[in-house]
Amino acid sequence: MIMQRTNDARNFLVVEGDGDVAIFDRYVAPDRFTVIPANGKKRACDALALAFADNFEGVYSILDRDWLELIPGEMRDPRIVHTDRYDLDVCVFYLPGVYISVASSFCVRGGFRVDASGCSETAIRNLCIAMAFPVGVLRYISERDGLQLRMRDFPLHLVVNENDLTVDTDCLVSTTLNRSKVATIEFQSLKDTLLEEMTGISDTARYCSGHDIARAFSILAKQRWSTTISVDNVERAARTAVSWEKFRKLSVYLDSARWFGGNTALVWIE
Repeated sequence: MIMQRTNDARNFLVVEGDGDVAIFDRYVAPDRFTVIPANGKKRACDALALAFADNFEGVYSILDRDWLELIPGEMRDPRIVHTDRYDLDVCVFYLPGVYISVASSFCVRGGFRVDASGCSETAIRNLCIAMAFPVGVLRYISERDGLQLRMRDFPLHLVVNENDLTVDTDCLVSTTLNRSKVATIEFQSLKDTLLEEMTGISDTARYCSGHDIARAFSILAKQRWSTTISVDNVERAARTAVSWEKFRKLSVYLDSARWFGGNTALVWIE
């Protein structure tokens, strides 16, 4: 960032990765901001901590909420805005019409029709969240309790029953432990902890990551509409479907304007 400041007088908008850039770069005010991907949450926070400590002016950030409010330790600063859900891709998932657009783009030949049974936005959301939720809770438990479970790029298709698209809890726990060579918990203990934790959660969507949601949709498309679509293509298509009108429904649109007294025109195109 310091090197860029020598030839670019604009503010820096630090984000976590290329997926964030794919959305924000289209709508940020180009004469006032340049978007910088940090390639990960930790690298973003490390860079921001250095910039803030050195009183480096013109640095702002939009980061994923992750476990903010649920697990202590998340970096706080008025120059940082967090997504209102776990990550940006989950926020996109909840925008009206986005995943209907994805389904219409890929699954029509497989039988998808907007007015058909099981094809509504509500039906798609409920099924995807139901599949992603248990994985998200395991990710949360691992982070909270320091269990060192390997949850990154979790193979959701291995633990979902093809007939009813429900997650097999035993298979989920055993698959997780088989992937996690340094895990510090046994099967039954992890299963009991998972079931107990899930029982006490009402806002299931809060625990879902965008990547798991995209995997869930990929599974749904294959099982219900005979369509093979990669997780990467699901995510890319969803981000592409975020129009300017839809973007303004995201909480980060208004929240980031607090940097400049609530004036959205100083952050975004208007």
